[in-house]
Amino acid sequence: MSWAQLTVALDLSTPTASGDNTILVGRPGALDTVRMTAPDLREAQRKRVRIRAGFEEGGTSTGRVDVLLDVAVHIATDARTARSEAAWAHKHPSDTATVGVETMVYVGTPRGLASLILDIRAADVADGVTVVPAVAAGDSRDACVGLLLDEVLPILETHGLPPDPTVRPRAS
Repeated sequence: MSWAQLTVALDLSTPTASGDNTILVGRPGALDTVRMTAPDLREAQRKRVRIRAGFEEGGTSTGRVDVLLDVAVHIATDARTARSEAAWAHKHPSDTATVGVETMVYVGTPRGLASLILDIRAADVADGVTVVPAVAAGDSRDACVGLLLDEVLPILETHGLPPDPTVRPRAS
């Protein structure tokens, strides 16, 4: 399997934002992209099979469809900080919460998130992921997004994710 088939998107939308703020980071030329939610990897794999079968039955099998799993994410430089910040946000919910009950959640480090994304693709759970920040606002959300751009994407690029010229990690 070629890692170039991995698709990653970053959803920076919030319920109060106007319009969709999803950025496709690596997209190897799919004709259609479908986002899905699932509470766990097994259910995500089942949904992906059903979605692909629906595209084939609908006559769109001539093109490639990417099925992306939404993963609500909160990362920090260390797992303890990530857990602490996510717990605080959970105890102090706002009307801009972005995580649904059927959405997978990852709380940890940038390296751990990159490994999860690569495992999701390698195990044919999904063709990639849409990363959704789990903390809706504030400094910890901004730090999470910074780590996604500065650390997670470069790790994925070393494993073959094609870089998107419109989204570049910030200079350190």
